[in-house]
Amino acid sequence: MANKNVQITRLVKLVAELRKRKYPNTESFAKLLRDTDLYENHGISANPRTIGRDFNALREEYNAPIAYCARNRGYYLTDTTWEFLCPVLDENFLDMAIIGTRLASDILPQPLRNEINDALDQTLTTNNPEFFDTAMIESLLCASGIKAAIDPAIFKTVFDAWRMHQTLEITYQSPNAVPSERKFEPHIIVFHKGLWYAKGFEAGTKTIKVYAIQRIQRASFAGAAFPINKQLLEDTRKNGLFNYDKINGIKLRCDASIAFYLREHQKIKQFKMDRQPDGSLIVYLRPAIEHEVIRWVLGESGKVEVLEPISLREKVAAAAKQVYEKNQ
Repeated sequence: MANKNVQITRLVKLVAELRKRKYPNTESFAKLLRDTDLYENHGISANPRTIGRDFNALREEYNAPIAYCARNRGYYLTDTTWEFLCPVLDENFLDMAIIGTRLASDILPQPLRNEINDALDQTLTTNNPEFFDTAMIESLLCASGIKAAIDPAIFKTVFDAWRMHQTLEITYQSPNAVPSERKFEPHIIVFHKGLWYAKGFEAGTKTIKVYAIQRIQRASFAGAAFPINKQLLEDTRKNGLFNYDKINGIKLRCDASIAFYLREHQKIKQFKMDRQPDGSLIVYLRPAIEHEVIRWVLGESGKVEVLEPISLREKVAAAAKQVYEKNQ
């Protein structure tokens, strides 16, 4: 197994341990990997120093909200809604990539969640593409907690086209439009905020397309292969799935009542903040997607005031007015 795949395998298992609140640390996780290799011969053992670098990779490359618990002498996730997107962006980590995202979900009750996660951890280290038959895809879709139904046969066709670098012919249903026929090169498959997406190029062009897989009504191979575009993979890894413009200079005043959790998230979100005499915070966000900031501000139910830019403040006020008018 290539070094990169070995690390991703470790990261998948490490995220699984964090999700299960096993409070792994560098020593305990190194022992877990040694035990796994002893009985299953997967070749993924690593020393504590390497495990330390894995923790750093989760924090720095994938924005994992990891904190240390002195009482349990290990690490845990401070935000259980965090999504581990790394594996599905790695072209050499195909089959385990999908299940890596699956393992990062936290939707099944105990003890079933632990049993299924442990079983998948063990089975998928074989990296066997034949494991993904239609029945498995259907089980995966049910288990991943998706917000919209997907035809398992269509999902498998899209998945196989991505895995084998094959162009697709699809019938796509856009919102508020009639279905249309497209030719599409699926370079990336990702599970994002409860939905599955395929990202790539319009066939034969460099026009980037992102398709919600639940809106694909028909999919078949077009009979043409395509080379993986590494620049698209890197850009997506760096900037996210969607190519939304980001706004700069966001300045907020946040109530003292939410100051505690903002301080918890400061290191991960990498924003600056100044404490005020009344306990409130002036927060300076990094460049951010406008609609995501608006949703967050509204979701805090009046505990956040937009100070700058004025255009963002006006849009928040307009959205809040609509909410008020519909619910008064």
